[in-house]
Amino acid sequence: MATITLAVTVVGVSGANYYFIDGVRQATISAIPGNTYKFDQSAGSNSGHPLRLSITSNGTHAGGSAYTTGVTTNGTPGSSGAYTQISVTALTVQSLYYYCTQHSNMGGSFNVGSSSLGLKEMNGFTVLNLTADPVPFAQAKENDPYGGAWSSGGNLNTTRYPGAGNGIQTAALAISGGGPNTANVENYNGSSWTEIANVNTTRNNAAASGTTTAGLFYGGGAPGASAVTETWDGSSWTEVGDLNTARRYLGGGGTATAALAVSGSSGDEVESWNGSSWSEIAEVNTTRTTLASVGTTTAQLAFGGRLPTITGITELWNGTAWTEVNDMNQARGELGGAGITTSALAFGGSTQPTASAYNQTEQWNGTSWTELANLATARALGGASGASGLSSLYAGGTTDGGSTQVNATEEWTVTSFTTKTFDTD
Repeated sequence: MATITLAVTVVGVSGANYYFIDGVRQATISAIPGNTYKFDQSAGSNSGHPLRLSITSNGTHAGGSAYTTGVTTNGTPGSSGAYTQISVTALTVQSLYYYCTQHSNMGGSFNVGSSSLGLKEMNGFTVLNLTADPVPFAQAKENDPYGGAWSSGGNLNTTRYPGAGNGIQTAALAISGGGPNTANVENYNGSSWTEIANVNTTRNNAAASGTTTAGLFYGGGAPGASAVTETWDGSSWTEVGDLNTARRYLGGGGTATAALAVSGSSGDEVESWNGSSWSEIAEVNTTRTTLASVGTTTAQLAFGGRLPTITGITELWNGTAWTEVNDMNQARGELGGAGITTSALAFGGSTQPTASAYNQTEQWNGTSWTELANLATARALGGASGASGLSSLYAGGTTDGGSTQVNATEEWTVTSFTTKTFDTD
């Protein structure tokens, strides 16, 4: 395969430094197993900004550590020959992040594509193998451990719907919401929820993106449509630049410094957040509300929703235009979604206007949707979090359109894998 060289520069924007990859601020990098990706830090602006990789967004600044498997470094950033590189294999963690070891919030995402490789005849080839082999070739449905399963997590302290969520399965935020309206925010540590600082403006049917230490909360209503945007720095919420178009029932995905606000009550408008302001970009093909949207500003997946009847329409954003791809198997609105454009989950939702809640889960593999194991509690309008279709979190919501609210949390996990090596001799 090939070595892909990524030119890294450091540029100051509004008083803060950011990594620019090939001229794009905090660019999301999509990697392919078999290739080596070389972050070239020879440009002088890199001086004092060592780049490393982590499974945690913002690396050591968010309590994570450096990811070292297949990673090598050379030289001093800002000097000729300086680089950090990673050799991507079938075993490389799919969701990585590049960050500066010295300064917070400079980096972005490094996403490894599907590690599903075709059968090949080769000696010593390392593969992932399930710890316990289930029924071979089972359909990805209720009892198939290849597909994953939901398990109970710690209950929210404050029942809420429609709430917003961000983060990952083991480190997430449940933000504001209605029923009753609350400005309350809770932090999930993988087992329990803790109340933290409230948002400044109570809103329901809003969108959120980012992490537990660097988040973005935007749009929604209380009860009318709002354009308010707030950022979270790990200790407090700050109101920043408003959306250009107030909206609720919107979809959204990305990070605290690079996010999309997709459709919703305003129509088919889509806006992009660059860390300081929102800009209108290409509209979705099909206007809808209560949809889910996941991914980045250059690779986003929007699915489900109402228009006004429920739909399973799925659209893919490539940074320039939206393209309709394969529909979901179960049309639904008010659903939860998590992941990226090549590995996403859709779960829960309802039939609005009849408000019959769903428990179905579907997984997107980059091409099509497959039905998997159901939620234990059918519900809609909960807060969803998750970095990929392999691990997700769903908290709160309602089972019947609002009369019955739940504080239950469910975690989605794919069965653990072990490493096996075999020969064809």
